[in-house]
Amino acid sequence: GTSLSHDSNYIMAPLVGLALALLSVGGTPGAGHIGRFRGGGDRITKVKSDEDVMLFPTLSRQVEPSSGSGGVAEWDVAIHGWIFEPEHTSLRRRAFIKFLRKVLDLDENEEASEILERRLRPFLYDNERGKSLTVELLTDQLSGDCSDTDEESSNPGDARDDVNPKTRKRMPRSGRDGHFKGTFRISDTDFNSCHAGDTCSLSLRLVQPKQRDGDNDGRSKPNKKRRRMWKRRVALENRVFTGTTYLLPPVGLSVISDIDDTIKQSCVLDKKELMRNTFLQEFKPVPGMSQLYQSWSKRGAAFHFVSSSPFQLYRELHAFLERESFPLGSFHLKQIRAKPSAVLNLLSDPFERKCSTIGSIIDAYPTRTFVLVGDTGEKDPEVYGEIYRRYPNQIWRVYLRDAGEQSTERRFDAAFADVPPDIWTVFQDASEISLPEESTCR
Repeated sequence: GTSLSHDSNYIMAPLVGLALALLSVGGTPGAGHIGRFRGGGDRITKVKSDEDVMLFPTLSRQVEPSSGSGGVAEWDVAIHGWIFEPEHTSLRRRAFIKFLRKVLDLDENEEASEILERRLRPFLYDNERGKSLTVELLTDQLSGDCSDTDEESSNPGDARDDVNPKTRKRMPRSGRDGHFKGTFRISDTDFNSCHAGDTCSLSLRLVQPKQRDGDNDGRSKPNKKRRRMWKRRVALENRVFTGTTYLLPPVGLSVISDIDDTIKQSCVLDKKELMRNTFLQEFKPVPGMSQLYQSWSKRGAAFHFVSSSPFQLYRELHAFLERESFPLGSFHLKQIRAKPSAVLNLLSDPFERKCSTIGSIIDAYPTRTFVLVGDTGEKDPEVYGEIYRRYPNQIWRVYLRDAGEQSTERRFDAAFADVPPDIWTVFQDASEISLPEESTCR
């Protein structure tokens, strides 16, 4: 066995935050060229001042050193973002309210509630398709104590000239749902390591390229009025976006956790109550789960939240974890397009998506050990049983919170066929479970 004490290999490597610069470059189709990603490339659409970018916590993995790295450890840094235009039009909101009124029997007070307004807002966002951004690591900004407070420049939107060119990468275009994903490779020498256990944020900035003569929307002669308008637009676009990536070492302990009815009370078995808890109630924790996860975190566990909740609820879920003192970690939510009927995707069968998402995490870390935590309300027993059969040497324990009427011996016998009985446990209270002191990975 391998000890899980603080000085063991199971301690998570430094959770390194990387400062990134997000550059918006290029003109619009049919318009004059304003800027271009350094080194050339196709023109790309602008991210405008009335648009926004959200960055989600991701996992970055260590890879085999390339031939030109001199044996220095390298990392594939993952980026996942969402580009959108906040919309508050009454027409779209009325469509959502009409839908929810029919499903939830809303009264006037509920329709006017601040919680509903807050939860509904991301579903009203107008996704920006075909946008392309450049991500830049500002490695010189990391200090020894991992402070995320950067010395501000006179113009925070300007790209830094002292950035290592290897740490700059243009992201793929955003899809129909406004999401974009990309990776780029860095080495240990490209950033300053943080102290063990520290979590640093990575900072992204939306940067407009500098104005040059002749770059006046394709006009050959500079136009003072247009230039003033352009500079004002630049000022509006010098915004800072933040996110976190976790540089997860090849060896260690990871907890893959569900959210609804596992750490947050949702009542998944009652679909109407689930919708009310999602849109009308403040999120409530499952008693004892925060303390349990904190105890595992102190033993070096990393956390990955895999849920059927959509990314539109990410900020609310992240705030819930912080408020209830859960350890933070990567988020792996569902991507849905923002329209009233898409809300019903909250009720769809999660089996295939969860198996695929969890499998991709384990595939990326073939030498890590995993604990799976879920509940009996939906398909977690079936999902986790299938995951164990696929990865028997990496799944250490499976813990399932008893969510009620779905908990039957016949169901568990089928879900955990060929799974050793000491691997999985159904519990009613968080105090009933704990990780063994020694790892006996199979």
